[in-house]
Amino acid sequence: MGIPDWLKTVTRDELQVVNIKKPRERFLDKTLRHVVSFVEDTMFNERTSSIKGFLQGTEPRIKIVIIFLFIIVLSFQKTVSGIVVFLSLALLLALLSGVLITLLKRLMPAMVFTMLIALPAALNLIVDGEPMVMLHEFEKPHTFYQITIPAHISVTKQGALSALALFLRVMASASLVFLLTLTTPPNRFIKAVSSFVPGAFKSIVSISYRYIFFLTRKVEEFIMGFRARNISLPATRHSSLIGQRWTASRMGLLFSMSIRLSAELERAMEARGYDYNFEVQSERLKVSDISGPDILLIIFSITIIGVMLWTPLM
Repeated sequence: MGIPDWLKTVTRDELQVVNIKKPRERFLDKTLRHVVSFVEDTMFNERTSSIKGFLQGTEPRIKIVIIFLFIIVLSFQKTVSGIVVFLSLALLLALLSGVLITLLKRLMPAMVFTMLIALPAALNLIVDGEPMVMLHEFEKPHTFYQITIPAHISVTKQGALSALALFLRVMASASLVFLLTLTTPPNRFIKAVSSFVPGAFKSIVSISYRYIFFLTRKVEEFIMGFRARNISLPATRHSSLIGQRWTASRMGLLFSMSIRLSAELERAMEARGYDYNFEVQSERLKVSDISGPDILLIIFSITIIGVMLWTPLM
């Protein structure tokens, strides 16, 4: 049984629907999309950190210290080979933790942005050196506002190495940071970071993370309530200005709500006899908190850092 001919034809009304341009996204819609994207990214990190992998089973505080030491040693590397070691190390840990594909996807925006910054460094306009590829040749050098453009524009060997080193250094640093956030639950990550903060700031960091989702939900409710009580108009410059003014007013309201919430929370904690000194003692790292994967990670990290610091070729 074949398709009737009248179903294969396209009417004039259908052509008009197809040719309609996609309306421009409104300011409030963009704000709501970014709010939802923030919540989705946080929930996605919780899913990746629950995978059974090598780094997922390690202590977050030990993991933070080791990643921080890796980034410090990486900053001292002056050769491409030394930087490649840390990039390969990050990819190996991502593979052992089961987040390699996710890590590569997260690196794509940083990769494109870094390439746009690093590529001009390969030209002799920025870094002089031995020409490798001739791009353009002028009759004579040109000068514009004390900036001299040479007669031969080419890709130099020294410039290409500088651009490659910059690109690999950023990729290695971003990989280590993403690896830390992807393999650690957000609540444990914030608690581990707060353990390195002195004094009462530990409790401030921990409580701030808990209530950031409450305030994010309030922003979503503000936007949904505004859209539900107003007629949806086409996106124009006037409607965008209305959305921006309304968003600015909601920001002030949200700020006042956060201040009132912090005051109520402080009174509630004082009424219950809260003592942050007890919390500080409970967050100290104990020998019983160190597991087998932690010991392997410590030994492996000490070996890598020692080799990178004492090998003259690096």
